[in-house]
Amino acid sequence: MRYSRQHKGETHNRLLKKAAKEFRRKGVQGTGIASLMGQLGLTHGGFYAHFDSKNELIAQATGPMFEDGLAGQMLAAAEAAPKGQGVRVIVNHYLSTQHRDSPETCALAGLAGEMTRQPEPVRNAYISAMNHRLKRIAALLPGEDEKACFDRARLLMAGMAGTMMIAKAMTDRDVSDHFLEQARAFYAAAFESAPQRKAT
Repeated sequence: MRYSRQHKGETHNRLLKKAAKEFRRKGVQGTGIASLMGQLGLTHGGFYAHFDSKNELIAQATGPMFEDGLAGQMLAAAEAAPKGQGVRVIVNHYLSTQHRDSPETCALAGLAGEMTRQPEPVRNAYISAMNHRLKRIAALLPGEDEKACFDRARLLMAGMAGTMMIAKAMTDRDVSDHFLEQARAFYAAAFESAPQRKAT
């Protein structure tokens, strides 16, 4: 049976969104093509009508990895917050027990380690998608200029991603809860105001 171009495009987008979700849940190595296609009611062979390889799927799924799920909710809430409160919304949302306990994790905390072992085109796609997200976060941060805000956004997200990785690994939930509470206070205080200029 031949499908319309529209049907193929819709199936392609469904594949990307499902892949992004499974990558956040199980990691890149833990997500198999046959299982992914089966969850969508599609055949393994049908995969190659959309992608030449798993690497191509990973590269194309990086956008949804960063924008869908909890990440998308966090950015939407932060951008809708009253002026000056976006940073706290990001910190409280990202470093929440809900995020820690979710079967999905963000593309930074869950996938950055795996990306170091991917081929360069996949890594480039991942960094490009990450930078797009960082630009949206940077727009909510105080700073001297765009570059300074972007640099601070990258530091904020890198620090919070490392914190979340450790919080997820902790077996004592009370200790993990306390760790996240400390981290929320630290990152909000560190990034809600612009750094002072050094005296010359």
